[in-house]
Amino acid sequence: MRGHHLIQPADASPVEEVVAHLALQIGRLLLANGADTEQAMNAVVSFAAAFGCEAHLAVSYEALILTVVAGDNFRTKIGHRLPGMNVGMTVIEAVDGVIEAAACGRLSLPEARAALDAIEHAPPVYPRWAVMAALGVTAASLSRLFGGDWGSVAVAGVAGAAATWPRLAFAAHGVNPVLAAFAVALAGGAIGGVGVHLGVTASAALCLVAPAMILVPGVPLINGVQDIIRGHATLGVSRLGFAAAVVAAIAIGLFAATMLTGVRIPVAGPTIVAGAAQDAVFSALAAAGFAVLFGVPVRMAWGCVICGVASHTSRTLLFGAGIDLITGTLIGSLAAGFLAWLLTRRFHAPQAAFAFPGVVALVPGAYAFRAVIGSLAIAHGTAGPALISQTLSLALSAVLMIAGIAVGVAAPALLPRRDRSGAGQRRSPQLMLSRNPRSGDT
Repeated sequence: MRGHHLIQPADASPVEEVVAHLALQIGRLLLANGADTEQAMNAVVSFAAAFGCEAHLAVSYEALILTVVAGDNFRTKIGHRLPGMNVGMTVIEAVDGVIEAAACGRLSLPEARAALDAIEHAPPVYPRWAVMAALGVTAASLSRLFGGDWGSVAVAGVAGAAATWPRLAFAAHGVNPVLAAFAVALAGGAIGGVGVHLGVTASAALCLVAPAMILVPGVPLINGVQDIIRGHATLGVSRLGFAAAVVAAIAIGLFAATMLTGVRIPVAGPTIVAGAAQDAVFSALAAAGFAVLFGVPVRMAWGCVICGVASHTSRTLLFGAGIDLITGTLIGSLAAGFLAWLLTRRFHAPQAAFAFPGVVALVPGAYAFRAVIGSLAIAHGTAGPALISQTLSLALSAVLMIAGIAVGVAAPALLPRRDRSGAGQRRSPQLMLSRNPRSGDT
């Protein structure tokens, strides 16, 4: 594996080397594709136990440190974690399948290696044009969900789809994600600003904000809070810091777009929500778009749609009943989290495959953007007391809503989970290294 350094005791056996290599590959694949720290650590431990080894994984933002022990032998490896913003639920599901098969004794180590290599080098689930179209629909849906007129829906859809092309190109070429977020937000905002000047909408700000909202790093934000809740504070803070830097870059890109196009994004403004029926329709479309972006398999995409409608529409109904958005966000996230937990039992897929697309539309990107723009005005000394108060309120609301989303998604972790204790049964590593499960050998 590239970027790995090996500490090899003299008496280590080849089996520990193979298990350590593959377990570290599993951890890297999961973390690079949106899994939380707890999921990655449990996966590594389960995989190693399936081959009679004990694994200890330490995760930091810069590196993974793995020690695999079998009897008196051990192997330690250090691998660089990829801190990118990629989310690939198909990869997570496939890796989970490899671990399940190994735990049940259906995979030898060479077969596990081949399966993991195939997962790592598999092409994207959806072609680029499909992702562009899906995110265009998502941006248009978000504009309508936040009270935009039909003109802003059209402009946001075009801007969101067009800005997705450089977003995917930057990701494919390894461009720094913070710099990429700034450039894509600027491009999407500029395209939205051109649409505003065509005179087709009265909801000018949403033509810039809605395309930028599909850039919000919802998964790192949610995973960061979950890591802190579950005791992985160092990585959680790192993820939150990375996500905050990306949000700031998006907001600065939007600010540059306002300077370029002359379209103003106000910091203060009323909270506008769509009616329940429209909310359900456009929440479903937004969740479907995120499902495509996150690489959720087609056979599971309807589950994402259900989670998205349950989370966002329930928040809208609660808001209409007088419940504040922060409490409504928590309740909506709990609904999506427990629905996702039920769907995982049906599909035997990771909960994240359903929960993340279902709640990402709840992430308060517009609040965060307006807070950053207000902060820029404060830094320039042009803000009065009202603007300062509004900026602080937006920032605090964004933090509390993100925390509510993370708690809602993480809540099902308190419920009993499938036990992979069978993976911990001691098998002979030498046999598992070479046996073919289809041959009937034991």
